[in-house]
Parts: sequence; C-alpha cells; structure tokens
Amino acid sequence: MIILDTLFTFFITVSFAILFNVRGKLIVYSAIGGCISIVFYWITMELGYTYPVAYFIGTAATALYSEVMSRPLKTTVPTLLVAALIRLAPGGGVYYTMFYLIKSDYTNAVLKGTETFITAGAMALGIIIVSTFSMVIKSTKI
Repeated sequence: MIILDTLFTFFITVSFAILFNVRGKLIVYSAIGGCISIVFYWITMELGYTYPVAYFIGTAATALYSEVMSRPLKTTVPTLLVAALIRLAPGGGVYYTMFYLIKSDYTNAVLKGTETFITAGAMALGIIIVSTFSMVIKSTKI
C-alpha cells in the first residue's frame, strides 16, 4: 500500500509542479519531496499516532528536505515545498465541511471543520518549526 501510494504521490506532485510552473530538474526534486511527505505520513500512522501528528511529521520531513535541497539546487524553498505538500493538503476535509453545511448537518460540519483546521495547523506548524530552526542554524554559522 505504501509503495503504491508513494508512486501515485510522485506523479501527483509532478503534475502540480508543472501546474505551478516549476521547471526542469526541480520538478523531479519536488516530486521526491512529495514522496518523502507521504512515506513519513504512512510510517507515523503505522506507528499508531493520530492524524495531526502524522501530518506534522510528514510536513516537517518535507520542509527539512526542501530546506536542505534548496541550496545545492540554487532555488527557493517554496519552489520545492508547495507542490510536494499537495498530497497532504486537507482539501477533502474542506469539501466535506462545506457539504455538511449545505445539508444543514451542523454537528458533522463542526467536527469535520475542526479536524481540517487542526490538520492544516499541524502542517503549518511543521513548516514553521523547520524554517525557524533552519534560519537559526544558518545565522549561527561563521
């Protein structure tokens, strides 16, 4: 399951990298980042952690990869990071939140909306923590 999902993630990330005007070999590097995100997500889920923790770990791993690879590839971190995180984006949660709101099922809308908000927050926190540590490490180098 993990291997098949990783393969699909590679092609999904390539598609979105092209859509986001990522050029040349950076498309492949972005797709590798997408694969890293889903592998770390699945490993964390297999270890029994909750969805927010799995999203945090998957996002943090991809953010770290993007930070490390941006220098030798002479590109910006978002060039690699944005398309790589598409597979983890909680779009389904937003869809179902709106779906429940339209059906006037407010209980499920609040539950799904809260879950989606927590998931997106975990992803944002993963990016922020890695980015902050990266800036601290870069600023302390002599």
